[in-house]
Amino acid sequence: MTSSQKVAVVIATHRRDQVLERCVSSVLSLLQQPEDLIFVDNGSGQNLSTWVSTNFAGTTTLTLGRNVLYCGGYNAGIRVAMKRGYDFVLISNADTEVINLGFIGKMLEAAGRWPRSAFIGPLVYWRRAQAVQKTCLRFPRFYDNMAIWLPWRVARGWFEQQPEREKEVEFLNGVCVLCRAEALKQIGLMDENMGGYVEDADWAWRAQKRGWSSVFIPVPSIVHHEDQNGYEPYSLKTFLLKRNTAYWYLKNGMRYSAVSYAMASILLEKARLLSARTIAERNLHEYFFRKLMRSYKGILRNEPLGEWFGPPLGPWEGA
Repeated sequence: MTSSQKVAVVIATHRRDQVLERCVSSVLSLLQQPEDLIFVDNGSGQNLSTWVSTNFAGTTTLTLGRNVLYCGGYNAGIRVAMKRGYDFVLISNADTEVINLGFIGKMLEAAGRWPRSAFIGPLVYWRRAQAVQKTCLRFPRFYDNMAIWLPWRVARGWFEQQPEREKEVEFLNGVCVLCRAEALKQIGLMDENMGGYVEDADWAWRAQKRGWSSVFIPVPSIVHHEDQNGYEPYSLKTFLLKRNTAYWYLKNGMRYSAVSYAMASILLEKARLLSARTIAERNLHEYFFRKLMRSYKGILRNEPLGEWFGPPLGPWEGA
């Protein structure tokens, strides 16, 4: 890292768990000075900013009054970094741990080789070292995705392979990405209407429209200690993924794909609802089904976003 390439790291979270301390501590070991770490307390109500300031002196902290989900939290931190004049901003999930102290330097070298790269992503490990997480992804394509729906479930490992060399990709999973500030000034930040999930595809899509690219480099960086809970078929995360996919199709002029995706998604959720084995499970699927139906109707009718994004999250509140 050179003095001419100022890098800030943004971490945003709305809860404190056992991984967070390791995350902050390991990130600080990467940086020239503590203030280069921008920690966003995303409406935790737990005084996380105070905890970070006390235990990691000199770090930059930002406290939001409410949980604005992934996009809102990270956008807030990125805005601070850009206002301070950083050339690059690394966004990294709060449930990660740095295992290679030299990876940012390698990413900056790649940024020099790829001057039109808006986003650069390293090799990420999933839950344990050497278990590679797939971070190089393709934009949603309804018919292609339908064609591999069953094969993916039968032979998932084959579809999860990562490139072995440095290359341009369609988009990168947002778990750990170096963002070029110059590009963000043209592209804009993440679409906060999405909350989280598919926002990385949307960001990269908008970048491509302006002549910017996403680049993967096979340099080990972090371990992503992702929680195994929260990915149930009726969870908030699953809801955001499904809702945002339809929204993304429509946002980018692919109405037929948006309608087709929504119909297929609703049919699948109806099947899951009917096959629920317990009353408790059925109630969760029923809530999920009704929420998804309401959202899809709002999206496809082009209603104001508040009509389908704003209502309370019910059983998911605080998730």
